[in-house]
Amino acid sequence: MPTSRPDRAFAVFGGTFDPIHNAHLACAQYVLSHCAVREVQLMPCHLPAHRASPGVSAEHRAAMVQIAIQDMPGLQLQPLELNKHSPSYTVDSLRLLREQYPRGGLLFVMGMDSLAYFKQWHQWQSILQLAHLVVCQRPGSSATQGDCPALLEQFGTNSLQDLHLLDAGKIMLLDNPPQELSATRIRTLLEKNQPDNELNQLLPAEVLQYIKTQRLYSGI
Repeated sequence: MPTSRPDRAFAVFGGTFDPIHNAHLACAQYVLSHCAVREVQLMPCHLPAHRASPGVSAEHRAAMVQIAIQDMPGLQLQPLELNKHSPSYTVDSLRLLREQYPRGGLLFVMGMDSLAYFKQWHQWQSILQLAHLVVCQRPGSSATQGDCPALLEQFGTNSLQDLHLLDAGKIMLLDNPPQELSATRIRTLLEKNQPDNELNQLLPAEVLQYIKTQRLYSGI
């Protein structure tokens, strides 16, 4: 267990969450329990900079996040990006978070597939000046791919103390069980009107009910 600081580290998990599903929640809970952070903030982006725009509004995606985590202590909705009218760059959001929390470890959660092309991210060096990266395992991705080896050689750590005693600048790989699940697959199942019992294995039942009530995806 790392030496405690008054400004204890917290984690931010960004994404489209279109929709949020059980693999997102498992990753967030793994970070919460294994990284000894005070909380994990789930931050739905408004307009992602590196992929197609989500199929539903930021407000609906935030509502689904809030529903999914309502009974999960330590997980919080971070609404920082919801009212933006331009693409969401991680570095800009982290700068705003640093204004709110100027001291203490700030962990940004990403998947191994994202780390593999991290040097293509906007101002990636500045991201590491603002936060640590904690990297969840993803099926089909490994630390030998793309940018991962060079980044880990320069910034990698296996020490939780680094994440808590330093404000930023380290990359830690997590050992979470990877889950073969994607929002793309869930959207496809929703469009095909698959039975609820199948979808309830992939995302919280309350989120599915919200999707159906709001008619967020074609086929529902």
